Order: sequence, then C-alpha cells, then structure tokens
Amino acid sequence: MEIKKILLLCEKPSVARDFVKALESFEKFRSFDGFFEGARYIVSWAYGHLCDLKEPEDYDQTLKKWNLETLPIIPQRFEYKVLKQGAKQFKIIKELLQRVDSVYICTDCGREGELIARLILFQAGWKDWSRVYRFWTSEALTSEVIRKTLMKVRPAVEFDRLFKSALARQWADWLVGINCTRAITCKYGDLFTVGRVQTAVLSLIVEREAEIRNFKPTPYYNVQGFFAQGEKKVSGLYFEKKKLEKTEREEDEEDEENENEEEKKEGLHSKFAIREKEVAERIVSVIKGKVAIVKKVRSKIVLEKPPLLFSLTTLQQEANKLFGFSAAKTLELCQNLYEKHHLLSYPRTEAQHLDPAQAKECLRLLKELSQVFKFDLRKCTVDAGNKRVFDLAKLTDHHALIPQGVPRNPLTEDERKIYELVCRRFIAVFYPDCKYRKTEVEFEVEVYSFLARGNVLVDAGWREIYGGLKSDVLLPLLREGERFKVVDAKVVKKQTQPPSRYTDASILEVMAKAYKVIKDEGLRQVLKEASGLGTPATRAEILKKLQKKQYVVKSSKYLVPTPKAEFLVKMLKGEKVADVSYTAIWERELERIARGGVSGISHFLEDVKRYVVEFLERIKESDAVYQKEEKKGYYYAKVKKRQQKKKRR
Repeated sequence: MEIKKILLLCEKPSVARDFVKALESFEKFRSFDGFFEGARYIVSWAYGHLCDLKEPEDYDQTLKKWNLETLPIIPQRFEYKVLKQGAKQFKIIKELLQRVDSVYICTDCGREGELIARLILFQAGWKDWSRVYRFWTSEALTSEVIRKTLMKVRPAVEFDRLFKSALARQWADWLVGINCTRAITCKYGDLFTVGRVQTAVLSLIVEREAEIRNFKPTPYYNVQGFFAQGEKKVSGLYFEKKKLEKTEREEDEEDEENENEEEKKEGLHSKFAIREKEVAERIVSVIKGKVAIVKKVRSKIVLEKPPLLFSLTTLQQEANKLFGFSAAKTLELCQNLYEKHHLLSYPRTEAQHLDPAQAKECLRLLKELSQVFKFDLRKCTVDAGNKRVFDLAKLTDHHALIPQGVPRNPLTEDERKIYELVCRRFIAVFYPDCKYRKTEVEFEVEVYSFLARGNVLVDAGWREIYGGLKSDVLLPLLREGERFKVVDAKVVKKQTQPPSRYTDASILEVMAKAYKVIKDEGLRQVLKEASGLGTPATRAEILKKLQKKQYVVKSSKYLVPTPKAEFLVKMLKGEKVADVSYTAIWERELERIARGGVSGISHFLEDVKRYVVEFLERIKESDAVYQKEEKKGYYYAKVKKRQQKKKRR
C-alpha cells in the first residue's frame, strides 16, 4: 500500500533543513533540486514571497505610463503573479502538490508567513483546504520542538482570519501605494513614494525637525546651596514651595530617574526654576554664611518591580540605546539566534508576557542559564500567578521573546550581545523587587526653601543582574531641627531644551504606542490598546525604506529628514495617509480582522478605496510647485555624496 505523503512547506531553505534534521531519525531523506523527500514527508521551501500582486500594467498595458488622468487604479478583482526570481521554486512546489495527500504550512507563524504559504497554494491550484494544516509554535525550531509540534498541527481553517488580515493589509497598501505614489510623482515631477505607514512615520520625523528648528531657548536659573555641619555635608536646590506641594503626590509614584527626566522636560515649569537672574543672585547674596535648618525629612522604602519581558520592539529599542544597533540589524540578529542557533523564541512578537502553562519550562531554562550566567537561582521565584510575567489575556499570536537554552556553537560578538540582553531580562523578571530608601530633606534658609535628595540601596533585587542602581546620591542621617551653615551658594544658568531628534529607539517607541503622540483625548483612549504603526515584523523595514528612498538620513544616531521629505509632508498636511491617528486605526482594524472580531474585509477596503478617490481629487486640484533645487540641502547632499562614493568603489 502506497504511503500518503505530506508536504511540509517552509519559508526558507534553512528552516527546511531544520525540519529534515528533526525527522531524519525516523526516516531517511534524499536531497533533490528544491526539496527533500523521505518515506512520509516531502520538505520544500519558498524564498519569502514567491507570489505577489500584479502591477497596474499587468491588468492594462496602457497603465505602464504614469499619468494623473488614469488614476485611480482600482482593480475589480486583485490578481497575483509568480515573481520572476521565484518561478523555478514555485514550479517545483506546484509539481510536488500533485504528489501529496496533504500540506502542512510551516512558514513563519505570523500574518506575512500565512500570506506567503497561502498565495503559493492558491496560485498552484490547490483545491482541497480540508487537507491543509498549520504548524504553529513560538518556540525556537529545535528538533524536539519540531517533532512535538508536528504531532499537534491544527486545521488551516483556524487561521483563515489571519490570512484575511494579511490580504486586507496587502490590498490596502497596494491601493494607497500605487495611487498616491503615482499622483504625487506625476503632479510634482519627482519620484515620491507614499505608503500608509511609512508616510505617517515620516510625518513624525519631519514635524519633530520643525519643532527643533522653530524652538527658541529661554534661559532660567537654579540656585544651589551647600550646607555643612562638622563632617556632614549636603547640597540642595532652591525651590518654590507651592510647586513642590502640588507635585508631591505624583512624585511619590515615580523613581528618581523618572523625576529627573520630568524636570528636564519641564524646564521653566520645574519647581527649581527661577526665571529672572537678578532674583537668583539675590537669593545667593542673602543665604551665604547663614543658617540652614532642617524643616522636614521625608524617607520611605520604594519597591521597584522588575521590567517586563522583551517584545521585538522593546528589544530593538534597548539594543539601539546600548549598542547603536538599527532596528533592522537587531531583527536580523534575532532571526539568526532563532533559526540558526535555536537560542531565542520566535522574535517577531509584540507580546511581553507568557502563558501560565510555561512556568515549568521557565524553571528549566533558569537552571540551564545558571550554568552560564552568574546569578542566584535561589532568588528566582517562578509563579504562574505572577501577572507581570504570566498573563494569557495579554498574549498575541506569540508569547514574549525569551531564551531557549545555552549556546552550543560560537556566536558572533553582535549575536552574543542580543542573546545576553534577552537572557538577563528573562532572569531579572523572576528576581525580587529592587528595594531602596528614598529620602527628601527640606531646608529653610531665612525665607527660602531648599531640597536635597538621595537614595540608599537596601536590596538590589532584580537590579543585581544589571549591577545595582545606576547612581546613588547618599545623604547623611538628618533629623528635623538640625542646623547647618551655608558654606557656599551659586547660580546655575540653564535654558529650555528643544525636543530631541528621533533615534531608532524613540521612533520605535512611537510606532508601537502611537497613542502617545495623538492629541485627541478620545482617540488616544481608543488607540491605547491598539497595535500602533506597522507590526513588529515590518517596523525595521519601514525605517530602512525611509533611508533608502532618501527621505531620511542618519546623523550620528539621529534620524534627520531631507528637504524632499519636508516638501512631501507639507503637501500631505491633513491627509489620512500622513496622519498617525488614522494609520493606527487602520492597523487596529487589521488586528481586529486577524483576531476574528470582523467577519470580512470588504468594509475596511471600501473605506480605503473611498479615501484614495478623495485624495486624488485634492492632489489634482493642488497648485503647489516643487522646486527641485530645494533638494540641495546639507543632508540631501550628504546622501548623494555617499552614493557617489559607493559607485566609485
């Protein structure tokens, strides 16, 4: 009797080899051009997308020429084609489908992975979807995980919602990208690419640049007093008492680092700020040599909880801050650690929590990691009831990014950095809270008040994994009523600071939490639980694309828009395609489709089509002119110079 064979359709050759390695203890595989074949399984692969949407000229040759008059381009039915570079492999897969009884989709477990596999099957003419199953796991693809997951594949129909979401995303991007890009390019005579996510992100970068450019610094002053009593020495800042009383309650809930960050942002509004230099100098002249009396001592124990586990976005932010890695580089390193070394779980995740059922696995991992990392395993508490770590309600399609074991093969320096970041965070979440004593001392000198602050570490807790508190400002033991001499005082000149340019880390923060930059309070609340701009899988590529299209250049670690970008954003002011609010709403709708909250995608697409038509009408009526000489700005010239250098090489 002939054995009914199963096709395992992977996303790339390296993953296919992992499947063969996992199964070769059960059956022998022979290698062929484009696939491996055993007694029961045939393992083949794509190279990412083998099929894609047709271009406008594929529907109608007259659309090859870009012309405002031929817009909008809205296909009655979206059609696909096999990409030229993937034609050979597609043909191999199509022939294999004629020989197998069923198919297991083994592409990446996410929206795009689902799209890649399903499009191949559709284009190849596969009909019986009751014989298609989904291989789905967040764990690294070790042989054990592959064998275990193959025993519990799920019917592909359970993931139809994910496929619908992927189609809606792809079709919406096509409609917006094709029509808006052609319209702007034809209207203004230079190639302008427009996309629903990339343009919204670009708008943020351009708007931040305008804020910096238009910023006018305002000077302000602090008065610092130096107090001594024998061996006891303390310094404090003059403050307005009414401002302190107003903010005491809020500050109780923040740690020292957050307070200092807030004061930096507040500038003139800080309780320590004095607007007039003369006032500051008068305070100095009055208090020098006088007596400072301790009026109030506030001291309390602060418990600082461990940070949450990493999602891809938060890991990209941390790697950018610590090592200067771009979002794209961090994703690439994560993929290597996941696919090649099997040391990380599935990286393209937005979740920062685990399933309570993983508690036993976490304990096993901690024991394994204790062989490599220096930490006290006895201090780790793995409790499935700990909602900061284990929370089923906060899981997306995948759990948080966690380690999967210890290295068996050498890692590159950069791979090691990412691996250790994830491991330390994983260990830290199971450690006790960091405990420190926070003290604030209020001094009175004549009619003026001064504030001194300090922290004393009581128990490093999870911060032990990172070397303790970042900085301890130690205060001597002080009691109310004590008298000190003001041995010195000085005026410290400061000025308000413009907002910082975006880095990869800070723009990723906004992309993941778009509600933070939305002014409409009602919309902020709606979007607080939404996915933000893009997905963990696409954000790095969006930033990369903005640089490739010469909209943004890197100056040190900062993202700086070119004059071309500034013109585009100016032209699109008020448009949905450039508005974070609406783009985030679109992403939320895609997430609703993926989760099964919406039965179909027609309503979403009708909204997109309607917007595209309205957009084109406004562009056609625009009388703005794009001066190409504007492109000769410093940063644009910097990009051109770099390109010319590469060509000469």
